[in-house]
Amino acid sequence: MFPAPFLVHRSPGNERRERLGFPTQSHNQHGPLLLAEVAVPTYDEVIQRVIPEVEFHQNRYARGLADSVRPGCRWLDVGAGTKLHAGWVGLKAKDLADRAELLVGCDVVEEHLLQNSLLDSATVADATRLPFCDGSFDLVTANMVLEHLEEPENVFAEVARVLAPAGRFVFVTPNLHSPVVWTASLLLSKTVRKRLSQFLEGRVEEHIFHTFYRANSRPAIQKLCERVALRVEEIDTFNSYPFMRRWPLTMIEAFWINAISRGPLKAFTTNLFGVLEKVDRRAQL
Repeated sequence: MFPAPFLVHRSPGNERRERLGFPTQSHNQHGPLLLAEVAVPTYDEVIQRVIPEVEFHQNRYARGLADSVRPGCRWLDVGAGTKLHAGWVGLKAKDLADRAELLVGCDVVEEHLLQNSLLDSATVADATRLPFCDGSFDLVTANMVLEHLEEPENVFAEVARVLAPAGRFVFVTPNLHSPVVWTASLLLSKTVRKRLSQFLEGRVEEHIFHTFYRANSRPAIQKLCERVALRVEEIDTFNSYPFMRRWPLTMIEAFWINAISRGPLKAFTTNLFGVLEKVDRRAQL
Protein backbone atom coordinates (compact mmCIF):
# COMPACT_ATOMS: atom_id res chain seq x y z
CA MET A 1 0.00 0.00 0.00
CA PHE A 2 1.17 3.52 -0.68
CA PRO A 3 1.13 6.19 2.03
CA ALA A 4 -2.29 7.72 2.58
CA PRO A 5 -2.34 11.25 1.08
CA PHE A 6 -4.88 13.87 2.05
CA LEU A 7 -8.36 13.25 0.69
CA VAL A 8 -10.13 15.52 -1.75
CA HIS A 9 -13.88 15.23 -1.20
CA ARG A 10 -16.23 15.29 -4.15
CA SER A 11 -18.36 18.02 -3.26
CA PRO A 12 -15.26 34.71 -23.81
CA GLY A 13 -17.06 37.71 -22.81
CA ASN A 14 -16.48 41.13 -24.37
CA GLU A 15 -13.95 42.20 -21.75
CA ARG A 16 -11.74 39.19 -22.56
CA ARG A 17 -12.14 39.73 -26.32
CA GLU A 18 -11.05 43.35 -26.02
CA ARG A 19 -8.06 42.38 -23.85
CA LEU A 20 -6.89 39.86 -26.45
CA GLY A 21 -7.24 42.29 -29.33
CA PHE A 22 -10.35 40.80 -30.97
CA PRO A 23 -13.47 42.85 -31.74
CA THR A 24 -16.41 42.69 -29.33
CA GLN A 25 -19.90 41.62 -30.28
CA SER A 26 -21.55 44.71 -28.83
CA HIS A 27 -23.50 47.10 -31.07
CA ASN A 28 -22.12 50.51 -31.88
CA GLN A 29 -24.44 52.95 -30.16
CA HIS A 30 -23.11 55.90 -32.16
CA GLY A 31 -23.77 54.55 -35.63
CA PRO A 32 -23.07 51.52 -37.86
CA LEU A 33 -19.96 49.41 -37.31
CA LEU A 34 -16.96 50.26 -39.43
CA LEU A 35 -16.13 47.79 -42.19
CA ALA A 36 -12.77 47.00 -40.56
CA GLU A 37 -14.50 46.12 -37.30
CA VAL A 38 -16.88 43.72 -39.04
CA ALA A 39 -14.14 42.13 -41.16
CA VAL A 40 -11.80 41.14 -38.29
CA PRO A 41 -12.68 37.55 -37.31
CA THR A 42 -12.72 36.24 -33.77
CA TYR A 43 -10.34 33.51 -32.55
CA ASP A 44 -13.02 30.82 -33.01
CA GLU A 45 -13.89 32.12 -36.47
CA VAL A 46 -10.24 31.90 -37.57
CA ILE A 47 -10.21 28.23 -36.55
CA GLN A 48 -13.50 27.51 -38.32
CA ARG A 49 -12.43 29.23 -41.54
CA VAL A 50 -8.74 28.28 -41.85
CA ILE A 51 -8.20 25.02 -39.92
CA PRO A 52 -11.64 23.40 -39.38
CA GLU A 53 -10.15 19.88 -39.43
CA VAL A 54 -7.60 20.55 -36.67
CA GLU A 55 -8.28 18.82 -33.34
CA PHE A 56 -7.81 20.76 -30.10
CA HIS A 57 -5.03 19.05 -28.12
CA GLN A 58 -7.30 18.48 -25.10
CA ASN A 59 -9.84 16.70 -27.30
CA ARG A 60 -7.06 14.48 -28.69
CA TYR A 61 -5.93 13.73 -25.15
CA ALA A 62 -9.49 12.93 -24.02
CA ARG A 63 -9.84 10.55 -26.96
CA GLY A 64 -6.61 8.83 -25.98
CA LEU A 65 -7.72 8.52 -22.38
CA ALA A 66 -10.93 6.84 -23.49
CA ASP A 67 -8.79 4.03 -24.97
CA SER A 68 -6.52 3.70 -21.91
CA VAL A 69 -8.74 4.20 -18.86
CA ARG A 70 -10.09 0.70 -18.36
CA PRO A 71 -12.85 -0.27 -15.94
CA GLY A 72 -11.51 -0.94 -12.45
CA CYS A 73 -8.06 0.49 -13.09
CA ARG A 74 -5.85 2.25 -10.55
CA TRP A 75 -5.01 5.62 -12.05
CA LEU A 76 -2.39 8.23 -11.08
CA ASP A 77 -2.57 11.66 -12.71
CA VAL A 78 0.82 13.42 -12.44
CA GLY A 79 0.62 17.21 -12.40
CA ALA A 80 -3.11 16.79 -11.93
CA GLY A 81 -3.96 20.47 -11.52
CA THR A 82 -7.62 21.42 -11.33
CA LYS A 83 -9.06 19.05 -13.96
CA LEU A 84 -8.35 15.82 -15.85
CA HIS A 85 -8.71 17.41 -19.26
CA ALA A 86 -10.27 20.48 -20.87
CA GLY A 87 -11.77 18.78 -23.91
CA TRP A 88 -15.39 18.86 -25.01
CA VAL A 89 -15.48 16.01 -27.53
CA GLY A 90 -15.87 12.35 -26.56
CA LEU A 91 -16.01 11.09 -22.99
CA LYS A 92 -16.31 13.74 -20.32
CA ALA A 93 -13.76 13.85 -17.52
CA LYS A 94 -16.32 12.57 -14.99
CA ASP A 95 -17.17 9.57 -17.17
CA LEU A 96 -13.48 8.68 -17.38
CA ALA A 97 -13.01 9.12 -13.62
CA ASP A 98 -16.00 6.87 -12.92
CA ARG A 99 -14.32 4.03 -14.82
CA ALA A 100 -11.41 3.91 -12.40
CA GLU A 101 -11.50 2.00 -9.13
CA LEU A 102 -9.07 4.58 -7.74
CA LEU A 103 -8.06 7.98 -9.14
CA VAL A 104 -5.16 9.68 -7.37
CA GLY A 105 -3.70 13.05 -8.30
CA CYS A 106 -0.31 14.50 -7.45
CA ASP A 107 0.85 18.06 -8.01
CA VAL A 108 3.22 20.59 -6.47
CA VAL A 109 0.36 23.08 -5.92
CA GLU A 110 -2.02 22.02 -3.15
CA GLU A 111 -4.66 24.64 -4.04
CA HIS A 112 -5.05 23.19 -7.52
CA LEU A 113 -5.57 19.68 -6.18
CA LEU A 114 -8.25 20.92 -3.79
CA GLN A 115 -10.16 22.29 -6.79
CA ASN A 116 -10.03 18.97 -8.64
CA SER A 117 -13.31 17.41 -7.53
CA LEU A 118 -12.93 14.19 -9.56
CA LEU A 119 -9.96 12.88 -7.57
CA ASP A 120 -10.57 10.16 -4.98
CA SER A 121 -7.33 11.09 -3.26
CA ALA A 122 -4.45 13.50 -3.80
CA THR A 123 -0.99 14.31 -2.55
CA VAL A 124 1.41 17.20 -2.89
CA ALA A 125 4.51 15.60 -4.39
CA ASP A 126 7.34 16.12 -6.82
CA ALA A 127 7.19 13.66 -9.73
CA THR A 128 10.87 12.83 -9.24
CA ARG A 129 9.96 11.27 -5.85
CA LEU A 130 6.51 9.74 -6.07
CA PRO A 131 5.29 8.62 -2.61
CA PHE A 132 3.87 5.28 -3.79
CA CYS A 133 5.02 1.67 -3.69
CA ASP A 134 6.23 -0.22 -6.74
CA GLY A 135 3.47 -1.39 -9.07
CA SER A 136 0.74 0.69 -7.39
CA PHE A 137 -1.01 1.83 -10.59
CA ASP A 138 -2.26 0.44 -13.89
CA LEU A 139 -2.26 3.86 -15.55
CA VAL A 140 -0.23 7.05 -15.13
CA THR A 141 -1.18 10.18 -17.06
CA ALA A 142 0.36 13.62 -17.62
CA ASN A 143 -1.60 16.41 -19.27
CA MET A 144 0.74 19.15 -20.55
CA VAL A 145 3.37 18.26 -17.94
CA LEU A 146 6.41 16.86 -19.78
CA GLU A 147 7.51 20.30 -20.99
CA HIS A 148 7.95 21.36 -17.34
CA LEU A 149 10.26 18.51 -16.33
CA GLU A 150 13.75 19.63 -15.36
CA GLU A 151 14.85 16.02 -14.70
CA PRO A 152 12.77 13.92 -17.13
CA GLU A 153 14.81 10.72 -16.73
CA ASN A 154 14.11 10.68 -12.99
CA VAL A 155 10.41 11.26 -13.61
CA PHE A 156 10.19 8.53 -16.27
CA ALA A 157 11.99 6.14 -13.92
CA GLU A 158 9.50 6.94 -11.14
CA VAL A 159 6.55 6.47 -13.49
CA ALA A 160 7.93 3.07 -14.55
CA ARG A 161 8.47 2.10 -10.92
CA VAL A 162 4.91 2.84 -9.76
CA LEU A 163 3.33 1.21 -12.83
CA ALA A 164 2.22 -2.41 -12.65
CA PRO A 165 3.51 -4.78 -15.38
CA ALA A 166 2.01 -3.82 -18.77
CA GLY A 167 0.72 -0.59 -17.23
CA ARG A 168 0.52 2.51 -19.43
CA PHE A 169 1.90 6.04 -19.28
CA VAL A 170 -0.30 8.36 -21.39
CA PHE A 171 0.55 12.00 -22.06
CA VAL A 172 0.02 15.04 -24.27
CA THR A 173 2.69 17.75 -24.55
CA PRO A 174 4.07 20.38 -26.97
CA ASN A 175 6.32 19.14 -29.77
CA LEU A 176 9.80 20.69 -29.56
CA HIS A 177 10.21 20.20 -33.33
CA SER A 178 7.45 22.73 -33.91
CA PRO A 179 9.17 25.97 -35.05
CA VAL A 180 7.05 28.00 -32.62
CA VAL A 181 8.00 25.85 -29.63
CA TRP A 182 11.64 25.44 -30.72
CA THR A 183 12.15 29.17 -31.22
CA ALA A 184 10.63 29.99 -27.84
CA SER A 185 12.72 27.36 -26.04
CA LEU A 186 15.99 28.39 -27.71
CA LEU A 187 15.82 32.18 -27.83
CA LEU A 188 13.66 33.21 -24.91
CA SER A 189 14.43 33.05 -21.20
CA LYS A 190 12.06 31.23 -18.84
CA THR A 191 10.83 34.54 -17.46
CA VAL A 192 10.10 35.94 -20.92
CA ARG A 193 8.31 32.74 -21.97
CA LYS A 194 6.12 33.04 -18.88
CA ARG A 195 5.22 36.63 -19.66
CA LEU A 196 4.49 35.82 -23.29
CA SER A 197 2.10 33.04 -22.20
CA GLN A 198 0.15 35.64 -20.27
CA PHE A 199 0.16 38.14 -23.14
CA LEU A 200 -0.34 35.90 -26.19
CA GLU A 201 -2.43 33.05 -24.74
CA GLY A 202 -4.39 35.00 -22.13
CA ARG A 203 -3.41 32.58 -19.33
CA VAL A 204 -3.46 33.53 -15.66
CA GLU A 205 -0.12 33.53 -13.84
CA GLU A 206 -0.97 30.82 -11.29
CA HIS A 207 -1.30 28.27 -14.13
CA ILE A 208 2.00 29.16 -15.84
CA PHE A 209 5.11 27.18 -14.89
CA HIS A 210 8.69 27.21 -16.15
CA THR A 211 9.34 25.08 -19.23
CA PHE A 212 12.45 23.05 -20.12
CA TYR A 213 11.32 20.93 -23.14
CA ARG A 214 13.72 18.08 -22.31
CA ALA A 215 11.19 15.33 -23.06
CA ASN A 216 9.35 16.94 -25.96
CA SER A 217 10.35 15.15 -29.13
CA ARG A 218 10.01 11.60 -30.40
CA PRO A 219 13.80 10.93 -30.24
CA ALA A 220 14.06 12.35 -26.71
CA ILE A 221 11.19 10.19 -25.46
CA GLN A 222 12.59 7.08 -27.14
CA LYS A 223 15.98 7.64 -25.49
CA LEU A 224 14.35 8.10 -22.10
CA CYS A 225 12.43 4.85 -22.55
CA GLU A 226 15.67 3.00 -23.34
CA ARG A 227 17.03 4.03 -19.93
CA VAL A 228 14.00 2.96 -17.89
CA ALA A 229 11.48 0.13 -17.94
CA LEU A 230 9.22 1.66 -20.58
CA ARG A 231 8.69 1.10 -24.29
CA VAL A 232 6.99 3.29 -26.89
CA GLU A 233 3.59 1.99 -27.90
CA GLU A 234 2.48 5.14 -29.73
CA ILE A 235 3.73 8.67 -30.37
CA ASP A 236 1.51 10.78 -32.58
CA THR A 237 2.40 14.27 -33.82
CA PHE A 238 -0.55 16.56 -34.48
CA ASN A 239 -1.60 20.19 -34.69
CA SER A 240 -3.72 21.88 -32.07
CA TYR A 241 -5.31 25.31 -32.10
CA PRO A 242 -3.10 28.42 -32.38
CA PHE A 243 -1.08 29.48 -29.34
CA MET A 244 -1.47 33.12 -30.32
CA ARG A 245 -4.74 34.62 -29.14
CA ARG A 246 -4.12 38.14 -30.39
CA TRP A 247 -5.07 39.50 -33.78
CA PRO A 248 -3.46 39.25 -36.37
CA LEU A 249 -1.04 36.66 -34.91
CA THR A 250 -3.83 34.11 -34.65
CA MET A 251 -4.49 34.26 -38.40
CA ILE A 252 -0.77 33.99 -39.27
CA GLU A 253 -0.31 30.95 -37.04
CA ALA A 254 -3.50 29.33 -38.37
CA PHE A 255 -2.21 29.52 -41.96
CA TRP A 256 1.08 27.98 -40.83
CA ILE A 257 -0.78 25.16 -39.03
CA ASN A 258 -2.81 24.48 -42.17
CA ALA A 259 0.38 24.26 -44.25
CA ILE A 260 2.06 21.61 -42.06
CA SER A 261 -0.95 19.44 -41.19
CA ARG A 262 -0.13 16.72 -43.72
CA GLY A 263 2.75 14.99 -45.47
CA PRO A 264 6.38 15.12 -44.27
CA LEU A 265 5.85 18.49 -42.62
CA LYS A 266 3.60 16.79 -40.06
CA ALA A 267 6.76 16.15 -37.98
CA PHE A 268 6.78 19.88 -37.25
CA THR A 269 3.25 20.05 -35.84
CA THR A 270 2.57 21.60 -32.46
CA ASN A 271 1.87 18.65 -30.16
CA LEU A 272 2.71 15.07 -29.22
CA PHE A 273 0.33 12.44 -27.89
CA GLY A 274 2.05 9.37 -26.49
CA VAL A 275 1.39 5.99 -24.93
CA LEU A 276 4.26 4.16 -23.21
CA GLU A 277 4.07 0.66 -21.71
CA LYS A 278 5.80 -0.75 -18.63
CA VAL A 279 8.11 -3.62 -19.57
CA ASP A 280 9.99 -6.20 -17.53
CA ARG A 281 13.65 -5.69 -18.43
CA ARG A 282 14.67 -8.84 -16.52
CA ALA A 283 12.46 -11.00 -18.72
CA GLN A 284 14.27 -9.66 -21.80
CA LEU A 285 17.72 -10.75 -20.58
